[in-house]
Amino acid sequence: MKSIQRNRLWLLGLLLTICYAHTGFADQELQAPQVVIENTAKELKLRIGNLAQKGNIPDTMRIVDDVLTPHVDQHRVAALALGKYWKKATPDERAAFEQEYKNTMIRLYSSAYASYREWSIIHQPLKLKPDAKKAIVKIKVDRSEGQPVDMSYRMINKAGDWKVYDIIIEGISLVSNYRSQFTEIIDQNKGSIKALIDHLAEKNREALKRINSPA
Repeated sequence: MKSIQRNRLWLLGLLLTICYAHTGFADQELQAPQVVIENTAKELKLRIGNLAQKGNIPDTMRIVDDVLTPHVDQHRVAALALGKYWKKATPDERAAFEQEYKNTMIRLYSSAYASYREWSIIHQPLKLKPDAKKAIVKIKVDRSEGQPVDMSYRMINKAGDWKVYDIIIEGISLVSNYRSQFTEIIDQNKGSIKALIDHLAEKNREALKRINSPA
């Protein structure tokens, strides 16, 4: 039951990453990391339109990749998600894992968009020093059903560009959750990182086959 509830919360997090329906902020302008989240969401909503609702997931995925990827620190996300096995992985394994993990997230983001609903979003105050390298963008989500949800985006400043590297929902980290799953798969396969990469690649292939299959 906890696993199901957690998966639903992360689906909400993925959905909100690309679907800001309304954003409020009390008595203060948005800071640079908050603007990145806001503008990226608006651009995705504008470019995707109703493609996902019409079942055009392939085009949705291409747009999500084009718009969202530049604002995500993919390398950092991959390293954190692979955890202790990142240092043990070969350069080729790192590159392959990073790509398959990215493909997984883009697929999930795009599928989440098809379930679009209106949410009321309120940015929480953010104190940011001029030379800050990291930030946690906190928002509160008022849902039409259920209790409000607290959500945070962990971001890092890369040469002046703020990039997301984790989503935290109700105190639970998306990256940490995946790291636990990935570690379990590797451990079950006698420490084989390739087994994890193959597992992700197969799931992505199967999902794309379903997406591209005629109804």
